[in-house]
Amino acid sequence: MENKSTYRSFMDSRYFSIKHTNYFDVYDQLLAKFVGETITFVEIGILDGGSLFMWRDFLGKNARIIGVDLNPEATKWREHGFEIFIGDQSNSLFWSDFFKEIGDIHVLLDDGGHRNDQQIITTRCALPHILDGGLIIIEDTQTSFMKFENFQKYSFVNFLKDKINSLNARSDELNIKKDIFSSSVHSIEFFAGICVLHVNRSLSTSTQRIENDGSRNNATDFRYTSDGAMQSFLRASYDWISWDYLSDNRIKKYPRTSKFLQVRLVRGIVRLVIIPIRFANYLFLQLFNLYNLKKLMRQLKNR
Repeated sequence: MENKSTYRSFMDSRYFSIKHTNYFDVYDQLLAKFVGETITFVEIGILDGGSLFMWRDFLGKNARIIGVDLNPEATKWREHGFEIFIGDQSNSLFWSDFFKEIGDIHVLLDDGGHRNDQQIITTRCALPHILDGGLIIIEDTQTSFMKFENFQKYSFVNFLKDKINSLNARSDELNIKKDIFSSSVHSIEFFAGICVLHVNRSLSTSTQRIENDGSRNNATDFRYTSDGAMQSFLRASYDWISWDYLSDNRIKKYPRTSKFLQVRLVRGIVRLVIIPIRFANYLFLQLFNLYNLKKLMRQLKNR
């Protein structure tokens, strides 16, 4: 099994199939852990059937291989031991009936119509039915950058880029709305022409900032020293005028002041004074940051 490769299985398939050359290394990396295992593998878009035999050869006889296609003639592959479903991947009702019949799965590979709506609906409908440790693999995502039939602004790739927010919603430091991606998708990978969702609910938990009990040396934070004197001053002053936020670190560092500010009335009066100052400080910092980013973008563009 160590010598298994998807490229060899692809070339040895007795029926026609089309893949891109860079896909095989990605397949090998992602799917090696499933070889020889009892899994359910679903592929959308089977055409001449070549990929069905490819996956059977690569994954082994214990894998349950299921094909989905729009063409009713694809049912002929049932004679070879494959489960075949005929349906429209852009129809959420089809997916509802599909998963009611087959149950949850380990891997879904979308090599179907490659339209934005098809890829988005398929991903969204399949996600609740992917087992932990499983994958959603979407092929030919280069179509997100093509103008014909697709709209780049509403592309599948941009849909997944937006889900980066969902993953970061797990941080307790951010006020980002959580969704099913927040609680199910541990990570998202982007390759040339392939996007992958790694599903693991046990790892998709909220994350908090913690500290250990090591001794403090009160080291000076130098992270902003390269920003220039004005920005360094603004950052230092912003930190100083934020002492009404009673974080664990600040309570340990300034115990007497923190105890005083724990009185709600005192903290309210203090905030009436320092919030306008902090807002002005923040505004200037943002203007400096914007200027530096635009300057950096111009430099990179001219290289």
